[in-house]
Amino acid sequence: MGAILEVKNLNKFFGKKQILKNVSFTINEGEILGFIGPNGAGKTTTIKLILGLQSINSGEVYINGYDVTKDFEKAILKVGAIVENPDAYMYLTGRKNLELIANMYQDITKERIDEVIRLTGLEKRINDKVSKYSLGMRQRLGIASSLLHNPNLLILDEPTNGLDPEGIKELRELLIKLTKEEKMGVLISSHNLAELESFCTNVCLIKNGSVITTSSIKNFKKSDKSYYIMEISTVKGISKLLGKNDNIVDDTHIRVLREKEDLAKLIKDLVNKDINIYSVKLVEMTLEEAFLAKAGGNIID
Repeated sequence: MGAILEVKNLNKFFGKKQILKNVSFTINEGEILGFIGPNGAGKTTTIKLILGLQSINSGEVYINGYDVTKDFEKAILKVGAIVENPDAYMYLTGRKNLELIANMYQDITKERIDEVIRLTGLEKRINDKVSKYSLGMRQRLGIASSLLHNPNLLILDEPTNGLDPEGIKELRELLIKLTKEEKMGVLISSHNLAELESFCTNVCLIKNGSVITTSSIKNFKKSDKSYYIMEISTVKGISKLLGKNDNIVDDTHIRVLREKEDLAKLIKDLVNKDINIYSVKLVEMTLEEAFLAKAGGNIID
């Protein structure tokens, strides 16, 4: 099977300012792609172009093989999307909200409504008014409404905004479940990098409208430089040996970011200062640390 979503060389201008520059990435069945970048990098604009909410200046978007520009209705047929917090009729029950949305489509059965209620874990609260739902429950209802028509691509823009840790945990478990049970692909844009790391299979980093890299989470976190925890006899008098990304953990431990050759030099410098080195332990980068290293900090150039 081909890719569910193919984004090829997207370019977007607002007046004379170029917002997107040859943005390209793909999503296959069962993949959850974390779309990350500094504020103003072009994430939401890219999502709007994929969904046909803004015009494409040049480039192509294919969903299930259909060109969004040339064959919009067929392309968008199997797409579910939530941009920020989903809207709902607060004075109606969750079930009534789903029934109203189901009326907008053809041939959505009561059985399908019951199925998405089960998929999203809303069984116990579906007959309560939405006004009584937590933000996390409303997010689940929004995802349930986007699943009614059996999409195989789910697009979420900042879905964790305003969610408490429990709500974020529920969303994470739901997305993992959907990719397995519904054989979906998911595109999720979020600033919550620690959370994305726990469930995304791949990541695409965009900065200043250009894709810096697209890879698996594991490969994204690989770098020429690595973090090390070093246990030493004392941290006194070592400040001049530390770089801007290094820090003193406590009286006998430091955390340093080094290439192997630089690590060897640091060890030699510490020994020359009569400081004993008891252990050096490699520490895997977090997604956030890898993001900051590759994006050069959370800034807009």
